[in-house]
Amino acid sequence: MDCPRCGTLNPDGARFCLNCGLALSKRCAYCQAELSPGARFCVRCGQPAGASTPMDAARLTRLAAAAPAPLVEKARAASHLAGERRVVTILFVDVVQSTALSEQVGAEAWLAIINGALDRITPAIYRYEGTIAQLVGDGLWAFFGAPVAHEDDPVRAVRAALDLLDEARGYAAEVRERYGVELAMRACLNTGPVVIGPVGDDLKYEYTAMGGAVNLAARLKFAALPMAVLISEDTHRFVSPLFETQELGPIAVAGRDEPVHAFQVLGVKAQPGQVRGLAGLQSPLVGRSVELGALLHLCEAVRAGLGRAALIVGELGMGKTRLIAEWKAAVEAEQRSPGSRLPQWAEGRCPSHGQGLAYRLLINLLHSLIGVPEWAEEAEAREALLRLTTDLFGEGALDVYPYLGHLLLLELEDTALERVRSLDPRAIQTQYLVALRKLLEAVTSRHPLILILEDLHWADPSSIELFVKLLPMVSSVPMLLCMTVRPDRDAPGWKLVTAAREVLGGSLTEFTLHALSEADSRQLVANLLAIEELPEAMRALILKKAEGNPFFVEEVIRMLIDRGAIVRRNGDWMAGAEIEQVDIPDNLQGLLMARIDRLPDEAKDILRVASVIGRRFPVKVLEYILEREVSS
Repeated sequence: MDCPRCGTLNPDGARFCLNCGLALSKRCAYCQAELSPGARFCVRCGQPAGASTPMDAARLTRLAAAAPAPLVEKARAASHLAGERRVVTILFVDVVQSTALSEQVGAEAWLAIINGALDRITPAIYRYEGTIAQLVGDGLWAFFGAPVAHEDDPVRAVRAALDLLDEARGYAAEVRERYGVELAMRACLNTGPVVIGPVGDDLKYEYTAMGGAVNLAARLKFAALPMAVLISEDTHRFVSPLFETQELGPIAVAGRDEPVHAFQVLGVKAQPGQVRGLAGLQSPLVGRSVELGALLHLCEAVRAGLGRAALIVGELGMGKTRLIAEWKAAVEAEQRSPGSRLPQWAEGRCPSHGQGLAYRLLINLLHSLIGVPEWAEEAEAREALLRLTTDLFGEGALDVYPYLGHLLLLELEDTALERVRSLDPRAIQTQYLVALRKLLEAVTSRHPLILILEDLHWADPSSIELFVKLLPMVSSVPMLLCMTVRPDRDAPGWKLVTAAREVLGGSLTEFTLHALSEADSRQLVANLLAIEELPEAMRALILKKAEGNPFFVEEVIRMLIDRGAIVRRNGDWMAGAEIEQVDIPDNLQGLLMARIDRLPDEAKDILRVASVIGRRFPVKVLEYILEREVSS
């Protein structure tokens, strides 16, 4: 066989070129199965055997060149990935009835249409830090979870799919006007394992599909409506609390013995559900009574007219959000005397994909202050802001409303528009600060205010800079500023932690949430399952895997339920099938990979070697193996 890259004649049966190393075997573009010479269709999935063409490769190079620099740096840093198995969410996008459309407009026009479509939709993929794995004709595969991993990759993939179809609708109108044809795309997603190859300087990488994960994403297109997002059951279980979906029922898929369940994504839920935790299983707060009592004491100080701040630090899953929820519920449930000053709560949250969006945290907090969710219609948000500022400032509302409206990207008119139109970026940032300070002072003059800033480790730098400048007012007004953060000192949000310690001094109370004790962990398991006769070996297995992390406890229990090790009969939980080994639950794999990927290369190598040795071992054993690797 002649190598298509260098022309070298290779012996029969060669899988890689002996001169340049190029893979010689032909693979299915849909499921990556190896194809026989001359095959016109894949024997595994039945798809046409067409592979990427030079034109596809050129398109991929062009699209990769448009990737944001931070994403490129993260992907290139994943050189250690070669040969690793990763659970990813695969996004497959293609054009509906592309063959018929191309015949209507001709080859040259169709090429322009496809290139335009790809240019319009790929920014949505990059926005959520997905990468393009392959292009074949009008089909695009993007991976979320490799080579760049996040703890919420399935959610990012669905958001990207919804965003790119919004772009496709706008582009379809342009195509209709210019070419007179109806362009429609569809997006299909599945979550499953792949093996990623080395990432090149051009952001290209090879991959090997496992278990039909890539194939299923592509095959779902036959059940997808035009301009719709379709997800598999494996993706649905990760994202169902956040998105409205409609189950389509069992769908027959070529290459699979059993039908698969698919869901059409209708949009983002108006009231998102709880992403973490076990549906139907509840436990009172365990192991955090001291911290809860201290927060309630701080709240009393603020209701008495003092200013205070609280900082809650803890690794993922230690219960920061749960502690806030219990605190809020306890305050609202208190018996209050007539005339007491009830606090107003306002919460700003930082999504994991929000660091690159200017003022993302501040915008979220402002929506909470005006009582309108971020997904509300623009007119509703504008009316709520105008109503609040008029109520607080009367005729002076124009000193606040235009600038906060501009920050919220609201459509301004007349005098309000004139106030912001002539300002340069630096001046408008100053006005943001002044307006927000006036708003907080006006609100706290009427009643105490509790401001919650959650997940500061994901906060955008612009919001952090503004909040740093607002810190001094915490000590002068009846406000309780409560911040939650992971101990990630390299994150932009940690700057606010450092500033709060310096500026607020004794007005700041810090809490560090540590792992639960064994007794508290046992109590949590008992509360969730209410199984008195749970075998000690299974209880010990849960405690060993979770290591005192409440979130990990819940996820290990979820896995045991999924595997039938714990079953519900007649309304009660009881032990089911015996199980001796528990893998890392899928919900935890993404967050662990995201944390590992941020480590320096040397630390990753050490961790990889240590994982092979075992769970416990003398340090000297690790040192010996590492020395042998270096010497060899």
